[in-house]
Amino acid sequence: LDTLLLSKTDRIKVKEWFVRSSKKHNKRDNKTILSLRDISFSYNPEQKILKNVSFDVYEGEMLAVVGHNGAGKSTLSKLICGFESQDNGSIFCEGIDLTNDSIRERASKIGYVMQNPNQMISKIKIRDEVSLGLINSGLSDEKINEKVDEVLKICGLYPYRNWPISAVSFGQKKRVTIASVLVMGPKLIILDEPTAGQDFRHYTEIMEFLRTLNECGVTVIMITHDMHLMLEYTSRALVFANGELISDKTPAEVLCNAELAQLAALKETSLFTLANICGIDDPVGFVECFIEADREVRRHGG
Repeated sequence: LDTLLLSKTDRIKVKEWFVRSSKKHNKRDNKTILSLRDISFSYNPEQKILKNVSFDVYEGEMLAVVGHNGAGKSTLSKLICGFESQDNGSIFCEGIDLTNDSIRERASKIGYVMQNPNQMISKIKIRDEVSLGLINSGLSDEKINEKVDEVLKICGLYPYRNWPISAVSFGQKKRVTIASVLVMGPKLIILDEPTAGQDFRHYTEIMEFLRTLNECGVTVIMITHDMHLMLEYTSRALVFANGELISDKTPAEVLCNAELAQLAALKETSLFTLANICGIDDPVGFVECFIEADREVRRHGG
């Protein structure tokens, strides 16, 4: 947008659209599903990966975790899921301290989906992969089949349930890994770069699928470098830099803050530039309003 030329009439029209379209949204008063308090982690005394990180995640949220490479984002998810143990601090899920929970026990509350689905897949057939986590769970075969069928239908995989995983697309493999997590019944899932390696069509498919899951009550945390994803699909962004949580704001507030964007190696949104060109005093409100209008158009096939 650095080279965008707008006439005075065009600028006035943009401002008038914003005035007509803007509306205040009340913050949802949902209960806390995940709490981190003063979490620190290091691989050695000289290498502090996370430093006194505290935040809450609320039921029904869809939020982004962003920041430059090495900021501590992936380590954070490993601590939450129990793959690593924090040096100090506490992690609570629905008010219960997870310190003594095994990885399997945490998986029944919090699911984790890796960036590359091939790193999570160990079975040949889709159905066998999705049911794997329920083996030795104490459930009857009938109950396992019932839960697997339900999740396969939710994920749009039921027609392919007996297919070899090698025969489906990358995007479908991604759904297989999500299904294998969902079958455990978590109320929250963490996804590492959910759209990595996908073209625009598959990108849109997986994100709309995640949006649908979220609307069904699953809380979603996404680790991402994709600023469009953050703006378009999430309502909140946790920004990390050098192992510290430096911001907890809406995506628009993050991407309209030049200093914050530079600290976390993020790219300012071009909508912020457009707001400035048009002389809009509330660029954050403009960006949020534009994104919401774009969502509405796409939802109704416009």
